[in-house]
Amino acid sequence: MNLRRIDLNLLTIFDAIMTEGSITRAAARLGMTQPALSNALTRLRRLVDDPLFIRVGNKIVPTPRAEALSLPIRQALDLAERALSGHPADATRDETRIFTLALGDTGETIALPRALEKLRREAGATPHLQLKCAPPHTIAEELGSGAVDLAWLAFPPRLRDVSVEPVIQDEFVCMVAEEGAGKEEMTQERYFALDHVGLVPEIASEEHGFGAWRKRRKILMEVHNYALLAMFVATAGLAATLPSRLAQHYATTYGLAVHPLPFDAPPAIIYQAWPRGLTEDRTHIRLRRAFRVAAR
Repeated sequence: MNLRRIDLNLLTIFDAIMTEGSITRAAARLGMTQPALSNALTRLRRLVDDPLFIRVGNKIVPTPRAEALSLPIRQALDLAERALSGHPADATRDETRIFTLALGDTGETIALPRALEKLRREAGATPHLQLKCAPPHTIAEELGSGAVDLAWLAFPPRLRDVSVEPVIQDEFVCMVAEEGAGKEEMTQERYFALDHVGLVPEIASEEHGFGAWRKRRKILMEVHNYALLAMFVATAGLAATLPSRLAQHYATTYGLAVHPLPFDAPPAIIYQAWPRGLTEDRTHIRLRRAFRVAAR
């Protein structure tokens, strides 16, 4: 391929779409109109003979070809920026950086292993990750102060100095032991007749719909995380309500049954948040992208 015939701006546009996961946000980031960016993407698709991004519901998802191109293009752009800025690449910088993460149950259980695997597969140093257990009511403040570098939250913090993006939308389900209720249809009558283990009130916020359920459920025990919740379903024969992806994970681990809720419930949405000052940080971009991919 003759590089002289290629508009290298297309690489910047590709990288912005990969980073933002949205045509609209990528256009805003680059100061382009959405039609202009879409036209550029069309040219790039023709160049590589691949759609690169396909729409799934309300999101755009990179194709395998786009995933394969992502890292080499990011590395090429990094090299060009460093060369032009007069700052040579510091191969040891990423190795010495520590990112503090507050991911909660979903992030630690579902996304972290896959994100870490992706970071280790990529060329370049893997940043040092440090997990922090932070109460939900303090995470926003810690993001704003820079004490936490990346967080997964059930509710988006509304702070000027914190950037937020949704990464998971899930549904709540009911998890029970395989024996007994596990083999029967989950009706409303049976759901409210079961003995439940739930999350403590500060975790199970009423904004997620737990308030209405809590008033009617027979809760025998309250715990601080989903891992303990699943353990007591398995060992004490209790029932629990939790997001579907976590429920499927624990159901496989403990041999439990998962049922749709017998009534309408709001979705379980997880947001990824970080200090706005890290938005253009190249290593942090890699970190966010790895978690975004792991969330799919």
